[in-house]
Amino acid sequence: MTFASLIGSKYKFVALVSLLIFAGFTATSLTSYFVAHNSIAKQITESALPLTSDNIYSEIQRDLMQPIFISSLMAQDTFLREWVISGEMETDKITRYLAGIQEQYQTVTAFFVSNESANYYHSSGRLKAINPDDKQDAWYFRVAQMSSEYEINLDYDTAKPDRLVVFINYKVFDFDENFIGATGVGLALTKVKALIESYQNRFQRKVYFIDRAGKVTLRGEAYQDSTRLFTTPEYQALLSSDSITEQAAFSYSDDGNHVHVNARYIPEFDWYVVIEQQDNQLTSSLVTSLIFNLAVSLIITLVVLVVSYFLITTFQTKLEYMATVDKLSGAYNRHGSDILFKQCINFAKRKNTALSAILLDIDYFKKINDKHGHLVGDKAIKQVADVVKSQLRNSDALCRWGGEEFLIILPECDLDSARQLAEKIRAELTKTAFLKDDFLSASFGVGSHIDGETEAEWVNRLDLALYQAKHKGRNRVELANS
Repeated sequence: MTFASLIGSKYKFVALVSLLIFAGFTATSLTSYFVAHNSIAKQITESALPLTSDNIYSEIQRDLMQPIFISSLMAQDTFLREWVISGEMETDKITRYLAGIQEQYQTVTAFFVSNESANYYHSSGRLKAINPDDKQDAWYFRVAQMSSEYEINLDYDTAKPDRLVVFINYKVFDFDENFIGATGVGLALTKVKALIESYQNRFQRKVYFIDRAGKVTLRGEAYQDSTRLFTTPEYQALLSSDSITEQAAFSYSDDGNHVHVNARYIPEFDWYVVIEQQDNQLTSSLVTSLIFNLAVSLIITLVVLVVSYFLITTFQTKLEYMATVDKLSGAYNRHGSDILFKQCINFAKRKNTALSAILLDIDYFKKINDKHGHLVGDKAIKQVADVVKSQLRNSDALCRWGGEEFLIILPECDLDSARQLAEKIRAELTKTAFLKDDFLSASFGVGSHIDGETEAEWVNRLDLALYQAKHKGRNRVELANS
């Protein structure tokens, strides 16, 4: 594998590790996002929205308790019953009575309808005589026939026909339990509307009431689509049912936005209270958290990328050094020399320059090992390498070729210059003390690379020249045959 391919592999590895880390962070963040989103959506649909509708229903029932109690007191009031039994004389008395009830209990209306005279009495006076053919008076004839003592009815006020009021219609009996009329008070829907506004502001949910035909009957100020008809399949399933659905939870899409819905039937009004919450209201904080997590993941990935790059570069440099350099001598090993051989030969061909090499062998190295031991032998190898290095150029390369053999590669160096360098190294070795008065020597084979010659062929010629130097007495330089 070439140096360039090693570098390329390093970049690929770092990029792959970074990609895997970022992909892992992204997958974890997205998984957390969707799990949290589904959990919140489930909690909203199954808990929060039903709780809101239950609270609204409870508030409505609580607000109705007082007018029901007031109407009950009116139906049992001795004055009212005696006034009717006595012939409904002096209508100003009943007017003052109803006005007092309305003022004392802060109701929007107070009324009494006589079954005997069919007169409709109001806090402002006698309003009309009821007529069974008048649709506006149908409520009274329904009350007269009902079995229960009272009903809660949502209707338009007779005194102010444009005002929608919650009426408590209570049956009145004389002292002999004969039906003599209906009385009661009216509750304004402003309290319910204020309740809607409160829940919308507190929980950022859309709250409104619809009738069983799907028409919005009561809404807060923020609700704009007051004429909306609910045509989605989910609403149609709720409204078109033959039986009344007490409570329903579902979701639908509105202009690409997911909406969670809870609808509860209010029997007092024959309406549904509907609570809606849009999905984007739930996910805005989650999206912010997701973006933050991804940003942190990216930063961590970049840090890991930088750290990994420098660590791998450091370890790669150490590994390359260990793989190509002999630890004892500091010269290139055989693996390193193979790489250098190819590079130098290719360079010489490309530049058309001379390329020479020197193969040297330490003389009598086996005797040194046998006499002084391997540690001294290692010292001899180290000393020879140091002497050779001191004579080389920066462009030259020293390789440990075998046990006591060294190969010197000399780029841009002809045969004669290589021979001179070999003589210089030989002479320097003989002048350098080894063990007290002992000196080292070496035999040299020198040769230039011939065009078309393989590495093995070239080394073989150098080896033959070295053999000649040893055969002729050692401590000498011989040129390889060309």
